[in-house]
Amino acid sequence: MNNKNKGMFLETIINQTINYYWNENIAYIEKKSVPIEINNIKRKSSHTFVGSFSLRKSTVDYIGMYKGQFICFEAKSTNENKLEYQNFRPHQLSYLRLISNNGGIAFVIVYFALYNEFYKLSIQFLDQHFAYAKNIKYEEIKKNSRPMILEFPGYLNIFN
Repeated sequence: MNNKNKGMFLETIINQTINYYWNENIAYIEKKSVPIEINNIKRKSSHTFVGSFSLRKSTVDYIGMYKGQFICFEAKSTNENKLEYQNFRPHQLSYLRLISNNGGIAFVIVYFALYNEFYKLSIQFLDQHFAYAKNIKYEEIKKNSRPMILEFPGYLNIFN
Protein backbone atom coordinates (compact mmCIF):
# COMPACT_ATOMS: atom_id res chain seq x y z
CA MET A 1 0.00 0.00 0.00
CA ASN A 2 1.52 3.35 -0.98
CA ASN A 3 1.65 6.41 1.30
CA LYS A 4 -1.45 8.04 -0.17
CA ASN A 5 -3.51 4.83 0.04
CA LYS A 6 -2.53 4.05 3.63
CA GLY A 7 -3.68 7.50 4.70
CA MET A 8 -6.87 7.17 2.69
CA PHE A 9 -7.59 3.76 4.22
CA LEU A 10 -7.34 5.15 7.75
CA GLU A 11 -9.41 8.21 6.84
CA THR A 12 -12.10 5.99 5.29
CA ILE A 13 -12.27 3.83 8.43
CA ILE A 14 -12.46 6.89 10.69
CA ASN A 15 -15.15 8.47 8.52
CA GLN A 16 -17.19 5.25 8.73
CA THR A 17 -16.65 5.30 12.49
CA ILE A 18 -17.84 8.86 12.98
CA ASN A 19 -20.86 8.23 10.74
CA TYR A 20 -21.73 5.16 12.83
CA TYR A 21 -21.40 7.14 16.08
CA TRP A 22 -23.57 9.92 14.65
CA ASN A 23 -26.28 7.54 13.38
CA GLU A 24 -26.34 5.63 16.68
CA ASN A 25 -26.37 8.89 18.69
CA ILE A 26 -23.19 7.86 20.52
CA ALA A 27 -20.98 10.85 19.76
CA TYR A 28 -20.60 13.81 17.45
CA ILE A 29 -17.21 13.97 15.73
CA GLU A 30 -16.27 15.87 12.60
CA LYS A 31 -13.22 16.05 10.37
CA LYS A 32 -11.72 19.51 10.44
CA SER A 33 -10.72 21.24 7.25
CA VAL A 34 -7.71 23.47 6.78
CA PRO A 35 -8.81 27.10 6.40
CA ILE A 36 -7.64 28.37 2.99
CA GLU A 37 -8.03 31.47 0.88
CA ILE A 38 -8.04 31.35 -2.89
CA ASN A 39 -5.81 34.01 -4.34
CA ASN A 40 -5.53 33.18 -8.01
CA ILE A 41 -7.69 31.48 -10.65
CA LYS A 42 -6.37 30.97 -14.18
CA ARG A 43 -8.19 29.37 -17.05
CA LYS A 44 -6.27 27.89 -19.96
CA SER A 45 -8.28 26.09 -22.62
CA SER A 46 -10.22 23.38 -20.76
CA HIS A 47 -8.18 23.55 -17.52
CA THR A 48 -8.64 25.73 -14.47
CA PHE A 49 -5.71 26.38 -12.14
CA VAL A 50 -6.40 27.59 -8.61
CA GLY A 51 -3.82 29.14 -6.34
CA SER A 52 -4.44 29.22 -2.61
CA PHE A 53 -2.74 29.53 0.75
CA SER A 54 -3.50 28.46 4.28
CA LEU A 55 -4.95 31.22 6.47
CA ARG A 56 -3.64 29.65 9.68
CA LYS A 57 -2.35 26.37 11.05
CA SER A 58 -4.98 23.73 11.52
CA THR A 59 -5.14 22.05 14.92
CA VAL A 60 -5.93 18.34 14.64
CA ASP A 61 -7.78 16.11 12.18
CA TYR A 62 -10.95 15.45 14.22
CA ILE A 63 -12.93 17.22 16.95
CA GLY A 64 -16.27 16.60 18.63
CA MET A 65 -18.24 15.72 21.75
CA TYR A 66 -18.70 12.46 23.63
CA LYS A 67 -20.92 12.26 26.72
CA GLY A 68 -20.55 15.99 27.35
CA GLN A 69 -16.78 15.98 26.97
CA PHE A 70 -14.78 17.64 24.20
CA ILE A 71 -12.81 15.15 22.11
CA CYS A 72 -10.02 15.70 19.62
CA PHE A 73 -7.62 13.39 17.87
CA GLU A 74 -5.07 13.15 15.14
CA ALA A 75 -4.84 10.22 12.71
CA LYS A 76 -1.48 8.89 11.48
CA SER A 77 -0.55 5.97 9.26
CA THR A 78 2.80 4.34 8.72
CA ASN A 79 4.24 1.64 6.47
CA GLU A 80 7.15 1.20 8.89
CA ASN A 81 7.53 -0.57 12.23
CA LYS A 82 7.76 2.78 14.03
CA LEU A 83 5.95 6.09 14.39
CA GLU A 84 8.16 9.06 13.53
CA TYR A 85 8.08 12.32 15.49
CA GLN A 86 8.45 14.16 12.17
CA ASN A 87 4.93 12.95 11.21
CA PHE A 88 3.56 15.47 13.71
CA ARG A 89 3.58 19.25 13.59
CA PRO A 90 4.44 20.91 16.92
CA HIS A 91 1.11 22.76 16.98
CA GLN A 92 -0.78 19.44 16.68
CA LEU A 93 0.89 18.03 19.79
CA SER A 94 0.45 21.34 21.62
CA TYR A 95 -3.26 21.33 20.84
CA LEU A 96 -3.71 17.73 22.05
CA ARG A 97 -1.80 18.60 25.23
CA LEU A 98 -3.93 21.73 25.81
CA ILE A 99 -7.20 19.81 25.45
CA SER A 100 -6.00 16.97 27.70
CA ASN A 101 -4.78 19.40 30.36
CA ASN A 102 -8.21 21.06 30.37
CA GLY A 103 -10.22 17.88 30.91
CA GLY A 104 -10.89 16.95 27.30
CA ILE A 105 -10.25 13.62 25.57
CA ALA A 106 -7.15 13.89 23.36
CA PHE A 107 -5.29 11.10 21.59
CA VAL A 108 -3.77 9.84 18.33
CA ILE A 109 -5.00 6.92 16.26
CA VAL A 110 -2.12 5.14 14.52
CA TYR A 111 -2.52 2.61 11.75
CA PHE A 112 0.43 0.26 11.17
CA ALA A 113 -0.04 -0.94 7.59
CA LEU A 114 2.68 -3.60 7.99
CA TYR A 115 0.61 -5.34 10.66
CA ASN A 116 -2.86 -4.10 9.67
CA GLU A 117 -3.31 -2.88 13.27
CA PHE A 118 -4.75 0.26 14.86
CA TYR A 119 -3.66 1.77 18.19
CA LYS A 120 -4.92 4.59 20.39
CA LEU A 121 -2.05 6.63 21.89
CA SER A 122 -2.46 9.19 24.64
CA ILE A 123 -0.71 12.54 24.40
CA GLN A 124 1.08 11.66 27.66
CA PHE A 125 2.52 8.52 26.06
CA LEU A 126 3.70 10.53 23.04
CA ASP A 127 5.23 13.24 25.22
CA GLN A 128 7.12 10.66 27.31
CA HIS A 129 8.67 9.00 24.27
CA PHE A 130 9.25 11.99 22.03
CA ALA A 131 11.06 13.73 24.90
CA TYR A 132 14.07 11.43 24.33
CA ALA A 133 13.54 9.76 20.92
CA LYS A 134 12.62 10.73 17.37
CA ASN A 135 10.41 7.70 16.91
CA ILE A 136 8.45 5.10 18.83
CA LYS A 137 8.88 1.46 17.84
CA TYR A 138 5.85 -0.67 17.05
CA GLU A 139 6.67 -3.05 19.92
CA GLU A 140 6.63 -0.17 22.43
CA ILE A 141 3.30 1.09 21.12
CA LYS A 142 1.82 -2.41 21.15
CA LYS A 143 2.97 -2.92 24.74
CA ASN A 144 1.86 0.46 26.13
CA SER A 145 -1.14 1.60 24.07
CA ARG A 146 -4.66 0.40 23.51
CA PRO A 147 -5.24 -1.71 20.40
CA MET A 148 -8.29 -0.68 18.42
CA ILE A 149 -10.26 -3.46 16.79
CA LEU A 150 -11.99 -2.92 13.47
CA GLU A 151 -15.57 -3.88 14.31
CA PHE A 152 -18.32 -4.96 11.97
CA PRO A 153 -19.52 -3.11 9.84
CA GLY A 154 -16.14 -1.34 9.52
CA TYR A 155 -15.75 1.04 12.46
CA LEU A 156 -13.20 1.49 15.23
CA ASN A 157 -14.27 1.35 18.84
CA ILE A 158 -12.69 4.64 19.90
CA PHE A 159 -14.21 4.80 23.38
CA ASN A 160 -13.37 1.36 24.81
